[in-house]
Amino acid sequence: MASSQAKISAPNDVSLRSLIKSGVSKRTDFPLRPSAMALLVIDIQHELTKIDEGSNAYKDAVSFPQMITNTKRLVEAVRTNRCNQDWDQGSEIIFTYLESLTENSRDVSLDYKLSGPLANLPSPVNPATFIPGIAPISGIEISLPKTSCSVFQSTNLDYILRNLNVEQLVVCGQLTDQCVESAVRDAADLGYLVTVIEDACGANSEDAHLKGLHGMKGFARRVKTEQVLRELSGANNGASATKNDGRRLPRDPIDNTSSAILTGSHVISIPKPSEHPNNKDQGSQVAILRSLRAAGVKFLRYAIVDAYNTIRCKAVPLPCTMQLLASRTQRNSSASSGTPLDNPTSIAEVCFAGLPTHADVLVPSSNLSARNVLTLKPDLESLRVLPYA
Repeated sequence: MASSQAKISAPNDVSLRSLIKSGVSKRTDFPLRPSAMALLVIDIQHELTKIDEGSNAYKDAVSFPQMITNTKRLVEAVRTNRCNQDWDQGSEIIFTYLESLTENSRDVSLDYKLSGPLANLPSPVNPATFIPGIAPISGIEISLPKTSCSVFQSTNLDYILRNLNVEQLVVCGQLTDQCVESAVRDAADLGYLVTVIEDACGANSEDAHLKGLHGMKGFARRVKTEQVLRELSGANNGASATKNDGRRLPRDPIDNTSSAILTGSHVISIPKPSEHPNNKDQGSQVAILRSLRAAGVKFLRYAIVDAYNTIRCKAVPLPCTMQLLASRTQRNSSASSGTPLDNPTSIAEVCFAGLPTHADVLVPSSNLSARNVLTLKPDLESLRVLPYA
């Protein structure tokens, strides 16, 4: 059973962190949400990104040229998203670069003082220079000089991101196994959903690049530039989808195409899956979820009867179901392996898990706890589901 509410939330109204289920959610469950993301460009500056065009070395022939090309595409895509969105936060671009606060670099980290050329960084007298196409727009985009490997250790980046309400940090730059990896690990520990763009990071050797990516595996979602561009483009294409009253529809990871507008409360049954597993059943569920999203539905109420003939119910945020279905569809799951709406095992997992039940606590004075699954019974006269006394 799904219940719709008149008001449609703006895309940034629901925190991504609030959708995370401890021990259940995965980093891949959260595609980019423009209103909650920032692109962090690390150390792509003239002093550190020199390319010997006559060299066949990995850094000169493959890594740095690829990093520069893809970072330019990402910067342009995020800027386009920011221009097209109608809310005031997200789609930020933050450039961090090596530059000391003093002319003789006496303020740089001990590690840099022990690292040869890094002991003498660009300074306010001889400032760092950006690469054309990968430079901040003055007064619009943020640039932070740093004097340490991790940008979080020598700047107030965490403070800035929280003031900007950023929850997703998309990271590119150099070097993969040094400044990028250090920033990614710190960001994950600070509570950000991190995405590393593998082919927009550069390293001095392929071995160093692969080691850096491996070191970030447990801290970030690792994707290619094309996937990020698709996610940003999909969100941008959905920016024009509005209801008849002019209010904006929430995005979802399945599709941004508008569907028919529904009102009121709905009970939808899913046909029995085909005897021959294929994608038709997932397709029908995608269509249903689009319609619910278009109606402004926020929760799906899962229900199942347990071994004691007791009805168990759980109200789950609609985006969670959409993300689960999208991830299983991307893995080319068959209907027989279970999808979020039609598979008894999947429904039972939801109803019996210790998920939040705030939408099921209908009576404020009932003193029911929202920590565990509620035991519910049907009221056949009103067709409501009420907590047992």
